[in-house]
Amino acid sequence: MDKSFLTHIRHYRWLRILITTLLVLGSTLLFIQLFSQTSFKYNSLSFQLRPRLGVKGGTVIAVPPIGQLFFKSHQTPWQLIVTLDEVDFSSLAQKINSLPPKQQWLTLIQHKVKHTVLTFFVSVGIYGLLGGLFMLLVLRIHPASKMFRYGLLCSITLILLLITTTILTYQPRAIEHPQYQGVLSAAPWAMNLVTMGLDNIEVIGANLKKISQSLPTLFKQAEDIKNISELPTDLRILHVSDIHNNPAAFDFIEELISNFKIQFIIDTGDLTDYGTELEAKIIDRIPGLTVPYVFIPGNHESPLIIKRLAHTKNVILVIKKMLQIHGLTIIGAPDPAAFKYSSDVVATDQYLAAAQILIDRVRNMGKTPDIIAVHNRIMAKDLIGSVPLILHGHDHSYRLTVEKGTVIDDAGTTGAAGIRGIDDKGAAYSASISYWKKGPQGTMKLHAIDSIKINGGEGSLTIDRHTF
Repeated sequence: MDKSFLTHIRHYRWLRILITTLLVLGSTLLFIQLFSQTSFKYNSLSFQLRPRLGVKGGTVIAVPPIGQLFFKSHQTPWQLIVTLDEVDFSSLAQKINSLPPKQQWLTLIQHKVKHTVLTFFVSVGIYGLLGGLFMLLVLRIHPASKMFRYGLLCSITLILLLITTTILTYQPRAIEHPQYQGVLSAAPWAMNLVTMGLDNIEVIGANLKKISQSLPTLFKQAEDIKNISELPTDLRILHVSDIHNNPAAFDFIEELISNFKIQFIIDTGDLTDYGTELEAKIIDRIPGLTVPYVFIPGNHESPLIIKRLAHTKNVILVIKKMLQIHGLTIIGAPDPAAFKYSSDVVATDQYLAAAQILIDRVRNMGKTPDIIAVHNRIMAKDLIGSVPLILHGHDHSYRLTVEKGTVIDDAGTTGAAGIRGIDDKGAAYSASISYWKKGPQGTMKLHAIDSIKINGGEGSLTIDRHTF
């Protein structure tokens, strides 16, 4: 440290205390980041637990190169990264057929986790304190001085704050809202690994055996991994929107249908850009999807596109009629601009008139529909609070909200906004999957929604699960 600098600030006691405090705290955090980690082993699996300082606190379970799960488990500004480091395949193949009973396995793993976390916190305390001491010695503050004791107190206080606030803000139910990043084909397996894993230890064992026998094949064909059990639901619906004449969107949709076992699709409009004959060719991709394709026209459709869709196998065009499918009641309303050869949105009064017609249809049907599907949210905003789920698109940005008890799912743009979405970074391909459970009276209830986004420029996949 520059002696002249220390001499200069010697006469400014408050400034000296402030700078010393910041340097000691910074060094404490740096040592925690660099050196505080612990390893643990369970049977044939080796893991590493380490911290990563940042604004977004939570827990990350990483299984490279398949992907990682993130849980917003605590509010403290650091992430706890649990990484699968090594698999002893020769040992695993021998042990996998003799897994202990589920309750015994659960007790053992809970004990191992508690011991590991305790060891990790001790490591944080030791290395954090060493970081504070290191900076005090670098600053040549005498160990017998009041400033030295003050610096140590700052370091210890920061360490205790990190640990205690993590414990106090810890949310066990965060496990119900995982965020997945990684390989799309492995996503269902990864998402259910935590939420369903403890009740399906036998299936986990079969998957680990598959890994131990053929690791390279696993990473190339992750879809071969048997799912840990489906999320306990009776129906899975894929919501897409704003494809905008992008053929790659259908490749994305096909992957989602296959990997998540989708039973039907709801498209909330803007399949094309201008509704021309040339663009109508993209409709030829729909019959190959093998599941019903419910379509609500958007403002970028045209009479030509609507007519072509009405005569396409697999398409259920929703304009005026109520749709009953797989036990769900769906009311849809087309965008008023869909019946013109123009992609421009219509005037506000036309939207309001169309919205009033939709409201009257819902009120006169005698029962509450399960889903309202429109292209533009403005057409369904007055129905918020009176239906379980509203689906829409148009905004080209995925968003999931809950207002007055109604879940509002904006699919964003499954076609990455088409040509208009091309830029240096690339627009995200987005869609969602809603999971429904059958109630005691046979009525369907919304159980969960997975929001799925693939960034075209970065090539990154993110899946967020929201349970209700």
